[in-house]
Amino acid sequence: MPNHKKEIVIATENNGKIEELKRIFANTSFVPRFLSEFTEQLGDTKILENAKTFEGNALIKAIVVGEKLGILTLADDSGLCVDALDGDPGVYSARYSNEGTDIANYEKLLKEMINVPKEKRECYYNCTVAIYDPETNFVETVSGKWQGRIAKEPRGSKSFGYAPIFLSEDSNFKKTNAEFDPEELTNMNHRGKAFLGAIKILDEYFNLK
Repeated sequence: MPNHKKEIVIATENNGKIEELKRIFANTSFVPRFLSEFTEQLGDTKILENAKTFEGNALIKAIVVGEKLGILTLADDSGLCVDALDGDPGVYSARYSNEGTDIANYEKLLKEMINVPKEKRECYYNCTVAIYDPETNFVETVSGKWQGRIAKEPRGSKSFGYAPIFLSEDSNFKKTNAEFDPEELTNMNHRGKAFLGAIKILDEYFNLK
């Protein structure tokens, strides 16, 4: 790797995700930059996340932003998949309710799960990261999963999304995602696993260039 750190773009405007990603990339050879830093260059660029898979949506975001900015771009699509709901909310996790807020989304899910017993509340988080380099047309994806169960009621306030109702298997289903300190999550949650996998791919990619 070169001695200097290489700038990359991560196609997100989610503040909670940005703080997590800054921690993940802190001791790597890469400096992440985010969409808010490129408002003028992006202009009215539209990113339509209309794919039916996490991989498809991640690729759409990475390629649209990468082509527009001419910089190596990473993008992810993440969601919660619940066994009792046939994998829903899945790719629609961020817009599951009419309001589309975190609280409205998980409250809707809890209502749909109200009669589901503890042993049938299994679920997992998925995060798929797409990497796109417009200079070489290099494209790669990597995914991370985090197994858990849906809690009966929300607990904790240290994270975002469905975190207050996701009981992590790492805690033997006793703590929700939102009860962990943010620094604890990198090596166990779906986003940490996926982006650490992406960093490994990037290290290998730039060694080969």
